[in-house]
Amino acid sequence: MTKLIAKIISIVFNPLLMPTYGLLILLNSDTYFAMLPFQAKKVIFIIVFITTCLLPLAFLPLFMYQNLLKSFEMETIKERIVPFATIGILYFIGYLIMYQMDIPSTLANILLAGTITIFIALLITLKWKISAHMAGIGALTGAILAFSYILETNFIIFLLGAIFIAGLLGTSRLILKHHTPTQIYAGFGLGLTVLVLTFVFF
Repeated sequence: MTKLIAKIISIVFNPLLMPTYGLLILLNSDTYFAMLPFQAKKVIFIIVFITTCLLPLAFLPLFMYQNLLKSFEMETIKERIVPFATIGILYFIGYLIMYQMDIPSTLANILLAGTITIFIALLITLKWKISAHMAGIGALTGAILAFSYILETNFIIFLLGAIFIAGLLGTSRLILKHHTPTQIYAGFGLGLTVLVLTFVFF
């Protein structure tokens, strides 16, 4: 795998896109969520995409202007603190909006779990550089497992796809030399564990 391909994989499976991917899987699955009115799906998609992807990305140039970041890669531990905290707050705002709108908890918990994952990653980041990309794909994998259990629906194709992507993404991060194997495994484990536990307890 060349560095260019590794970089493309890292962009396509950026952790900020994982809640949107999880939502799209759920809304297009063989469950009652697929039967929601188009207007309802559109509103939910807009809330998730804006609060978990669009707004976080919009803040990054501001952080670079203020010299809080040198690049979007956030290569050092210090560079990650403010962006992680900001992203976590935006995720939580998205969750609160969905909660206030009485959107089913299976959907809202995607953002709640994302919020918890980000803030735990932030605490870890104060001492050690964990892989946010792998936490993202680990969270998506955990969400698919939770969907399978809660909705009693076969998500095996999506699950196998997520595991395959996790392998590609982990390899890409190693090729780009952004993380060590331990940071890769820890990130995946964090995302997977938090998502499953969030759906179990909430």
